[in-house]
Amino acid sequence: MTRRLYFTVDADRDANIPIPGVSAAGSIDRGSGTGPRFTSSERGMSVLADLLDDLGVRGTFFMEGRTAEVTECSVLSGHCIGLHGYDHEDLLGTETGVVPDVREVLRRGYDAVSDALSRPTCFRAPYMTADRSVLEAVRELGITADSSFYTSVGGPTDPYELHGMTEYPVPKTRDSRGKTIAAYLWPMHEGRRVPEDYVRMAEGMTTLVLATHTWHMVETRDGGVMGPGWVRENAERVRDVISGILDLGFEPSVIG
Repeated sequence: MTRRLYFTVDADRDANIPIPGVSAAGSIDRGSGTGPRFTSSERGMSVLADLLDDLGVRGTFFMEGRTAEVTECSVLSGHCIGLHGYDHEDLLGTETGVVPDVREVLRRGYDAVSDALSRPTCFRAPYMTADRSVLEAVRELGITADSSFYTSVGGPTDPYELHGMTEYPVPKTRDSRGKTIAAYLWPMHEGRRVPEDYVRMAEGMTTLVLATHTWHMVETRDGGVMGPGWVRENAERVRDVISGILDLGFEPSVIG
């Protein structure tokens, strides 16, 4: 059986945060308020595009509509492009208390991403929060592949059918110390995990959906914008994760 690695990236606003009472997300305040910023996301796209091209790996980039509009995202040409809302909306209202017109914001995001790059072929919900109604709205756009849900800890990681979509779940399991680890790389970017944790996570799997954010390549929530040396070290850690998993016999693949 072929072992498959899906390297996925949320291409959204810098260090996004929910704003109570507002559907659209903001960014962590670095001194100029919580309005959305996009500089780190744009820089991170270039870092990831160079890294993936060097490894010969096509990534799946879940692109936020507004991010596609205001950044130079052409560096992602040739990679698989997915949809990630328009303004990183809280589609279920669980983070902000506001439920948007889901069909409207998804159509707006779909059109923006299509105009900037290409038609999205897959979907990931902001905040990884979706339900049947959200996926039905996604299907109306002609998208039939989704990656908006985590597995239960130690649960099956292979794609499965969900509400008429093919679901590519992001795995959760336990590390050697018994702690839960999810296949999002943000703890590594924040200095809380090392590349080997994710390589060991992959050892018992046949399918692995790995995830990160564009902005997290050059900015951390806790430490702010990275200096050049820190950016290089961060990129090398991502390289170590991907290379280590490929060395296990995984084949790089894209969602949808």
